[in-house]
Amino acid sequence: MEISNESYKYILARVLERAFESIEEANENEDEFYKGRKLAYYEIADIIKSELMVRDADLKEFGLDVDLEKAFL
Repeated sequence: MEISNESYKYILARVLERAFESIEEANENEDEFYKGRKLAYYEIADIIKSELMVRDADLKEFGLDVDLEKAFL
C-alpha cells in the first residue's frame, strides 16, 4: 500500500501539533520530563525541516516556516 502525499502531510501536521503542545506543557510545568519532551520534539521537527529544505519543499505548506530554535529553545 502506498501512502499519498496528503497522508504524509496529515501525519506531519499531527506530529507538529503535538510538538507545539509540548512547548506549552513545558512552560506550564517545571518537571524535567516536560523539558525533555519538548527537546525531543524540537529534534524531530528540526530533522523533518532539514530534510524538506534539502528537497526544496515549500516549508509553509508543511507548517515548518517558523524559527524552530526561537519556538522551542
